[in-house]
Formats: sequence, structure tokens, C-alpha cells
Amino acid sequence: MKKYEKMLVGFNNKDLNCYASRGDWLYLANKKDTKKGLFRLPNYLYFFVSLNSKRMPSEFGVVKTIEGYVTAEDLARLDYESRKIDISLINEEILKEYEEFLEKINAKPEHTPIGATWLETILPGVVPAKLSLPAIRNKVKYAKYFLFLIAFL
Repeated sequence: MKKYEKMLVGFNNKDLNCYASRGDWLYLANKKDTKKGLFRLPNYLYFFVSLNSKRMPSEFGVVKTIEGYVTAEDLARLDYESRKIDISLINEEILKEYEEFLEKINAKPEHTPIGATWLETILPGVVPAKLSLPAIRNKVKYAKYFLFLIAFL
């Protein structure tokens, strides 16, 4: 199994809809993940979740070099354990999805912000999920402007 030195981690910024704790490992949310009560994200946003028992949502994560390494099997185990699913259900087909995720993350330079897009969750591997920091800032700026306009209609 291939070993990877980078992982997508959370950075906790409520203004950017990132509720995972700083340093939490992130993975794409599945269809059964909710946006967790008080931490509601708009239904049109796709997100990552932290790989711990809280599974906190984050719209963005940052690529970081980790101590040691991670494999697709490690990532799958963490995801399944955090979802309280039997890890014996992990097979080669499932491991390929985690392997693709790790390959994408490790292809990016450290400190690259990554966002989950609807195409990324439906068609993995078709669209790169990289968003530059200026793109994130513009998204937040336009979202606030849009909400401002709606308030006066």
C-alpha cells in the first residue's frame, strides 16, 4: 500500500464555514452526513467532515505535511470508525476511492486551500477541487453581498 506524507486538515474559521478543529484530518462528506445542527451550511454547499467522532463539517481544508505517513487503508479505517460502520466492509473498490483522494491531496503543494465541489462529490477525479485563497475570499465577499441584496427585496 502506498504511503502519503500530506493530508487535508481543518483550520476552524466560522466565516468560511469551517467548523472542524484546527489540525483535524478531513475527508469528503457522504450523503448520510448532516451539517450538524448549529453548524448548518447552506444545502447547496458540499463539504468535508473531520475524521473523528464529531464529524464536524468544513467547506474548505488546507493541505499539510503530517508526521509519519498515511495510507488509503488508514484513512478508510478512520472514516468508517468515525461513521460507526464495521471496518470489515472495507474492500479494494472502497480503498481505491480513498487512494484517489490521497493522490489528489499529495499532488498539491503544502498550504493549498481545497474546497469540495458538487462535481467532486458526484464525479471524483473529473474536476480538480483546488480553490485559491483569492477565490475563497471572493466567494465569501459575493455571498455577503448577495445576502445583503436579498434582505432589501
